[in-house]
Amino acid sequence: MSITRKIYVVTLILITTVLGHAQSQDDYKALKALLEKEVPPLMEQKNVPGMAIAIFDKGEVVYQKGLGLANVSSKRPVTMETGFNIGSISKLYTAWGVMRLVQDGKIDLETPVEEYISRWKIPASSFDSKKVTVRALLSHTAGLSVHGYPGFSPRQKLPSLEASLNGDNGDVRADEPVEVVIEPRTKFQYSGGGYTVLQLMIEEVTGKSFAQYMERTVFRPLDLQHTSFTIDRHVLQHTATPYNEAGEKIYLERFTAKAAAGLHTTLEDMIKFTRAALKGNTVLAQETLASMRRPDPVTNGQYGLGYMTLKMGPVTVQGHAGSNDGWESGFLLDYEDQSGVIILTNGSLGKDVAIATLRKWAMWKTKASR
Repeated sequence: MSITRKIYVVTLILITTVLGHAQSQDDYKALKALLEKEVPPLMEQKNVPGMAIAIFDKGEVVYQKGLGLANVSSKRPVTMETGFNIGSISKLYTAWGVMRLVQDGKIDLETPVEEYISRWKIPASSFDSKKVTVRALLSHTAGLSVHGYPGFSPRQKLPSLEASLNGDNGDVRADEPVEVVIEPRTKFQYSGGGYTVLQLMIEEVTGKSFAQYMERTVFRPLDLQHTSFTIDRHVLQHTATPYNEAGEKIYLERFTAKAAAGLHTTLEDMIKFTRAALKGNTVLAQETLASMRRPDPVTNGQYGLGYMTLKMGPVTVQGHAGSNDGWESGFLLDYEDQSGVIILTNGSLGKDVAIATLRKWAMWKTKASR
């Protein structure tokens, strides 16, 4: 997790202190007016061309909107169907795929991951690799290296999954191998590398590519028609263009480490995913989802199985944040009152816009609840 990501998370923790009740239609109109008046100027100031946002209250969408542009030169607007890379929110979806295998009895959370993989082995070290279980990988308690992954340009050759795990990434700026660097199950250590190991495990257990498994097992049953770990023609037709801090167009990154950072989706599909998580679905039982949201004791309340947990006082918000070059996103839900926010942006300073938007949402809830 980068320094800016830590600041983002701390800000989200502060926001979760807001307690609200069911709002009225007038309250929702006030929120709409507030956001549509104050967010676009901030987007312009931060060189963030576009944003998609949805707000839930009592399990229902009370506001959804595309703001700004998906592509500056063509003036294409952001809509519900505009595609965004969602960075580390990919991990939450990956966790759904892993937990379906657990639910079906094909893997066990307490089993060392090495028992499920043969194409790559955890490098030998002074630490006990048998403690690198499926649970440890999902909860970032496996003691593994590699915090996150930079992406590859369309001109660069993607390394194999095994090469990526070994740190053999060609000329991309990442050559750290995935290895155990602290004793597993002793502390929380965020590791995108751990989710790359899970990606390999899924492929070996199912005999399918990771993207194919996720499509058939998670996305299709939930009717997520514009969600994919594969950048194909369909994705390219719908995706926004990413922009850097200066507002300059940058290339759409590709990832070998898809499970950690490579998912593309739309606001429309994230709303469907949210409803599935809140109201039940055919992929995971509600008991399974509840176990995923439950923080692992080793993480000091920070992380469950794919779910980041932010808590202060009686309020608990769970979900994930995501950050890649040209993309910033947030997905946070309070499961107690089934309220929450989805924010997707196509600018590298989108986190600043997201934090400000979340603050405005929090202030609105405070005022509307009086």
